[in-house]
Amino acid sequence: MVVFGNLKYIPLFLFDFTNGYQIKSAVLKNEIVIRDANNGDIEALTLLMNELGYPTTLNEMQGRFSKISDHPDYKTIIAIVNGQAVGMAGLAKGIFYEKNGNYLRVVALAVKQGSRNMGIGKALLTVAEGWAAEQGLETILINCGNREERRRAHQFYQEMGYIVKSSGFVKQV
Repeated sequence: MVVFGNLKYIPLFLFDFTNGYQIKSAVLKNEIVIRDANNGDIEALTLLMNELGYPTTLNEMQGRFSKISDHPDYKTIIAIVNGQAVGMAGLAKGIFYEKNGNYLRVVALAVKQGSRNMGIGKALLTVAEGWAAEQGLETILINCGNREERRRAHQFYQEMGYIVKSSGFVKQV
């Protein structure tokens, strides 16, 4: 049993590599199921992208998810509580240029506002870390914006053992 804040978190790992990677966890009386996202999750993924601060339409998410789900180096996992999608993580495998080896990049991690602080983000990240290990990836990188509303996310990642390593830059071309 892991205590996360004032919640008791009991991880129960179930792996089914023929149908995707799953983890079932209990947070108090709520069961969190983490599974691979599928086309039936487009609406939930759209809402989560919007909550993360990235305006996205249903049609845009359908187009993105179609490309992402067809790519062998990408994986999208979704958290379900009481039959409702409450979180997601977008994962991408990569190859280092600067050293030997491969890594996992957490490109997106979102938990619905009303479902935060229940262990859902921790469950998503735990599954991502497990998948990285299964894939032989030795490092995990996380993208997280520098906006004020991301301050709590930065604290969460540090509590999960991640360190601030670098800054990113972006330019539209």
